[in-house]
Amino acid sequence: MEHRWDAGITAAGEQPPADLLAAVAEELIALWNDLAEAMRRAGAQSWTVECDGLVVRIVMLSRLTAATSWQWIPVPLLASGAYQSILQSAGIAFTAPSHAEINGANLARLPAVHG
Repeated sequence: MEHRWDAGITAAGEQPPADLLAAVAEELIALWNDLAEAMRRAGAQSWTVECDGLVVRIVMLSRLTAATSWQWIPVPLLASGAYQSILQSAGIAFTAPSHAEINGANLARLPAVHG
C-alpha cells in the first residue's frame, strides 16, 4: 500500500546517519529556515507559539553541538538580528556577521536578472 510519506522514508534510507553531529547540523539548518518561514507567516504579529517551539529546538540542539554558521541562516533572520539575539540570549558562542557580510549574503542570494 502506498502512503504519501513513502518517498520521505525512502529518502531517509535504511540506516541511521553514520555521523550524528553532521545530522544535527543539517537539522539545525532546517530549523533556522523553518523559523524564518514561521516569522514570515506571522506577519505583523512577528512571533507565534510556533516560533517559540522552533527556538526551543534550535537552542537545545545548538547546546549539544555548536551554533550554525551564519552563512547557512536565512538573510531575514540575520538582517533583523534574530539569529544573533537568540544565540546571545541562550549563551551560545557564535561568530556574528558584519553588516557588510549580511548585505553581501542578501545580494548573493538574489536571483539573477536576465535581460
